[in-house]
Amino acid sequence: MKKILLFVLASSISMMTMAQPPMGGGGMRGGGPGGFPGGGPQGGGSISAALGAGTNASEVKAVVDAKKALDKAIAASQNAGKAAKAATWTALSDAYVKAFDAPTQNLLAGSSSNDVNMFLKGQKATGISHKSGAEGTDYEVVSYDNKDLYYRDGVLDFWIITKPVVDNPLDKAFEALEKAYSLDPKAAANKAYAEKANKIHENIYGEAVSEYLAGNAAEASTKFEKAAKVTAGKILNGFDSMSVYNAGLMASIAGNSARAMENYKACMDKGYYNDGNVFSNLAELYKAAGDDDTAMKTLETGFEKFPNSQAILVGLINHYLTTNTEPDKLFTLLHNAQKNDPDNASLYYVEGDAYKKLGDFDKALELYAKSSQVDPKYLYGILNTAILYYDRAVEIQEKASLEMDDAKYNKMVEELNANLEKAIDPFEKSFTMTEDKQIKTAIADYLKNIYYRFRDRSAEYQANYEKYNSFLKGE
Repeated sequence: MKKILLFVLASSISMMTMAQPPMGGGGMRGGGPGGFPGGGPQGGGSISAALGAGTNASEVKAVVDAKKALDKAIAASQNAGKAAKAATWTALSDAYVKAFDAPTQNLLAGSSSNDVNMFLKGQKATGISHKSGAEGTDYEVVSYDNKDLYYRDGVLDFWIITKPVVDNPLDKAFEALEKAYSLDPKAAANKAYAEKANKIHENIYGEAVSEYLAGNAAEASTKFEKAAKVTAGKILNGFDSMSVYNAGLMASIAGNSARAMENYKACMDKGYYNDGNVFSNLAELYKAAGDDDTAMKTLETGFEKFPNSQAILVGLINHYLTTNTEPDKLFTLLHNAQKNDPDNASLYYVEGDAYKKLGDFDKALELYAKSSQVDPKYLYGILNTAILYYDRAVEIQEKASLEMDDAKYNKMVEELNANLEKAIDPFEKSFTMTEDKQIKTAIADYLKNIYYRFRDRSAEYQANYEKYNSFLKGE
């Protein structure tokens, strides 16, 4: 018999949250889900107009000027006399920052495409494409020879520089600034160094956010690590918890578990837990690696520090469900989670599923009903009510097949049919509620089997059998 594999808390995925970024940064917007940029003023304009006007001038004035200034600053740093002066390296650092800014000078997130075309002063786009970014956001991407501009609903959301004036300008800017700091005997008392370092950090962080939004998690992780490196340097000498945490999260999304663990552990070493999410995220990585014991210890440690963390509670609940150990602890955790989040229908459903696994079907049905009461649009309480009845019918059928006593056999068949009849209504409701094709197909398969068994009872049962049989055939 076909079973639907749905039974992991959906909320356990959403618990992997992004740390809140600082305001500002190249290409950043402000105020969206997970602490990442979101929104912006609504605007319009013809994006395609960028293809039809101007010249394909990569060597625009800002880029040309930045190259000249950078070449001059590099030459100065290579002069033996000037290289010994802090001012030479400060100037070189500033030149690298200007080189970084040059391809996107004048751009402002939240601008309409018409305003962007005006800001770019004659630069001609080389192409327009569509891309699905982070969390499935649809972007229209306008490409130039040195940058990609990402639009959402006609508004510039962010950009990515594809051809910088020089490779890794911000990395080199930071290196030059640290060189200046080491040469300046009065550096510690000069606030300008910290201001410049923070500007470099802000730009790298902004690049990381843009890579994330574009769906480039691996590159985002690398840039978050670079942002953290600036903060950890001799000038700022701090720990950038947001960048390190986000580097771990992006690495996890990109499938680089080792890198993710390294960053999460760095957070823990510094006492940064992001409201418990560091524990839950790290535990998921241990579990995925097959190290259930360490995963459990990580969650238990996190629970001691953050007993109200839903992320940690969900991690513990999922662990107890999958290992079938210590049900008393599981129910205590579930009740704590329900108290903290009483409108979360999945928590009641999961408790019901736990009772089902323990063989207490009446209690399971009670909690499935509770989940539907809390949220009438929550599918799984209704669907799993139907599945419970169906599964009970299957169990009875297996036992009946071994029963030699006719009277007992007939009683089992009556009980089997009664459970199948009870499954019909919640299956029908679930079929209507969901738009998920895979789930809908599985439900149709259940209903087809039930109606086939009862097809001789009436024309209605026969018609319903034909209905779901046709659905499964794609007719």
